Amino acid sequence: MIRVRLVIDTNILIAALLRDSTTRRILMTAPIEFVAPPHVFQELLEHIAEIKKRARIPFEQLHEVLKLLHDNVGPVEIDTVPDALGEARRIIGGVDSEDIPIIAAALSVKCDGIWSEDVHLRKQDQIRIWRTKDLLHFIDRPH
Repeated sequence: MIRVRLVIDTNILIAALLRDSTTRRILMTAPIEFVAPPHVFQELLEHIAEIKKRARIPFEQLHEVLKLLHDNVGPVEIDTVPDALGEARRIIGGVDSEDIPIIAAALSVKCDGIWSEDVHLRKQDQIRIWRTKDLLHFIDRPH
């Protein structure tokens, strides 16, 4: 069994909510442990009306998908590692301060990187950034 843990960002979850896609299938079926800081789901809920409009599916179906995703993504409490936020600010703060919690989450737990398509995150070199195509290649290769 593959034992990989990845922090995911909000945009990955939005992509999974918007349509039944490769992103959703990876989140639901890949032999990978996904984790995220709590603010990721809070951010989703703040934008749920916009997401519903873009997804063009009934609210009940959107809620069901959101619950499944929530069940498949474990929480990372970034405030349990006091230096994580400061180190994350040093790593990414000058590029995109909104990415600080994602970097802090990756620093707070033993993980293999961050799953994101965010170009800002790829500008740092301290934490491996996995794009969807990287995950597909990893999942498809023999272990």
